[in-house]
Amino acid sequence: MLNRIISEKPWANTVLQIAAAIFASICFGFALNVFLIPGNIYSSGVTGIAQLLTVFTNQTQFAAFLTTGTLNFILNVPLLILSYYRLGKNFTFMTLIVVAGISISANLFPVGGISENPLLNAITGGVVSGLGVGVTIKVGMSTGGTDIISIVISRMTGMNIGSLSFIINLFIMAAAGLLFGWEYALYTLISIYVSSRVVDSIHTNEQVLTTFIVTNQTEEVMASIFNKIVRGATILEGQGGYSKDKRDVVMVVINRYEIHDLQIAVAEADPNAFVNIIQSMKVSGRFLSRDQQKSLRKEVAQIEFETTNTNEN
Repeated sequence: MLNRIISEKPWANTVLQIAAAIFASICFGFALNVFLIPGNIYSSGVTGIAQLLTVFTNQTQFAAFLTTGTLNFILNVPLLILSYYRLGKNFTFMTLIVVAGISISANLFPVGGISENPLLNAITGGVVSGLGVGVTIKVGMSTGGTDIISIVISRMTGMNIGSLSFIINLFIMAAAGLLFGWEYALYTLISIYVSSRVVDSIHTNEQVLTTFIVTNQTEEVMASIFNKIVRGATILEGQGGYSKDKRDVVMVVINRYEIHDLQIAVAEADPNAFVNIIQSMKVSGRFLSRDQQKSLRKEVAQIEFETTNTNEN
């Protein structure tokens, strides 16, 4: 139903992203001020660094201004500038909304714990913050911070830079240990791990999925898919078990980050299509990465541009 609405009204996708940004902001602000900060437990990435800095700014006359939320926004400014030049205007604008929302929410929620148990604070804070991150990634957005650095380096070098996040988080855990005791460093580790697991359960970009689309409008569905994502498709012959009607089954293998676009593409071409998405254990052969897809799109656009100019001349 949601995908059909988005396909019929493109502005609905922007509304969905803004709603996700607001939801993520509330989740982050609540997790920080109710569980993590009162429990002396740190978040991951730039938000965790902002928490660390408040330990020192709280001793100055600027303590009321340089809160975790404000510092989180300040630290993200140079990263947003990098995103603007490297990742594009739309991605940066939506990320700015999320970052600003998180900073405002962190400043609005009063700091006060529900529980004095650090383990409960670590787990619950990780779950709530991970929920916010997962939802934003699910709709094609980012919470800023090290996500921006990771995407830029990955696109420039093609390398998996998970080690970068690991090093930053290792620094945060070490700081937690030095400031509050090594037991709290372990609680911080638990919180970061729980948060990452929640994000993975909602959205994992590199998870490969196989999509089966049962439709009577095969050509329209395939054209719509090819317009949205750069993936090949295989047409299988099918037959209704009850009606015995002949129909086609379009099989497409995708990465998880493409689910949203694929569902919208199918809904635009055939709102009554039956779509079944399952997880694939392993894929062999030519399976394009995000960067390869982007390069192929540029090549196709260049060919179309040259063909149009030739025909006009």
